Amino acid sequence: MKFRLLLFFLFLVFTVKAQIDDRPPAKADVGFGIGVDYGGFGGRVTYLPAPQFGVFAGLGYNLAGAGFNAGGIFRFSPEKRVVPTLTAMYGYNAVLVITGAIEVSKIYYGPSFGGGIQIKSKRNSRNFFNIELLLPIRPDEFESDQNFYKSLGVEINEPLPVSFSLGYHIGF
Repeated sequence: MKFRLLLFFLFLVFTVKAQIDDRPPAKADVGFGIGVDYGGFGGRVTYLPAPQFGVFAGLGYNLAGAGFNAGGIFRFSPEKRVVPTLTAMYGYNAVLVITGAIEVSKIYYGPSFGGGIQIKSKRNSRNFFNIELLLPIRPDEFESDQNFYKSLGVEINEPLPVSFSLGYHIGF
């Protein structure tokens, strides 16, 4: 399923024409989505001091509590309908939740880096879908804690080395 979704988005990137309306570019946007930059399941506010560069903060729920992130985004060709992006941030990037005989709920913080695309709406070029692939640099404490609980016989689902992010943003 994830592979099909990735193929669909790649298809969009290479087939969508650069048709946008003639509104002035947005100076900020509010987005709602799923992923590290949205705090898990949550929201993100981005301020764009320049069309190519933005700073953002995200807050959400990540199954262990409140997750937050703050960072920057660089947008290549922000005037196009499909905009490639690079992202760097610091904040929550891993959680450890164990239920049963042992109850553990812990959030881990560190830097994350990635890239993605913004696909603008045909009707309003200020609104867009944001899709990202992120590389979280998880703290050593996360792996140490996982190994500790594994040694106690707790079954741990290994996280993927990368994470995905998907959201919808409304510009103003």
